[in-house]
Amino acid sequence: MSKYKFKFQSIANVKEILEKKILREISIINKEINNWKNERDIFIEERKKVLKDILKHKLKASDYQSIKKYDEQLRKEIVHIEKEIEACLKKKELKQKELLAKKKEIKALDILKENNYSNFLTGERKAELKILNEIAIVNYNKDRP
Repeated sequence: MSKYKFKFQSIANVKEILEKKILREISIINKEINNWKNERDIFIEERKKVLKDILKHKLKASDYQSIKKYDEQLRKEIVHIEKEIEACLKKKELKQKELLAKKKEIKALDILKENNYSNFLTGERKAELKILNEIAIVNYNKDRP
């Protein structure tokens, strides 16, 4: 019996490597999203603290104005971070679609491999049966006078 070799194995290997690469990229994007969210939470907490301080203390107009400018800067930074998070989520969605396509390609190659292996086994069985039939014929002819 000869050894089975899938003729598209190198293609399947490349597709699996690309799938792993996409998974790593999604992981990096997830980490980036988490970093942005953590940074946003820090700014939100700082903004809450600033607003609380405004309400607690009696402030001069100039102090109030500078704190309001600082609060506005924090708000702008939070908006910027939320835009970054949104952009990362879009990138992640695209990578997930790309990953789904790669998984479909790998699945198709796996099905093709299974079908080819089944055909290979069928061919091997036929060849083995043919050899056994020839042996039986030779043995039958030997036994006849």
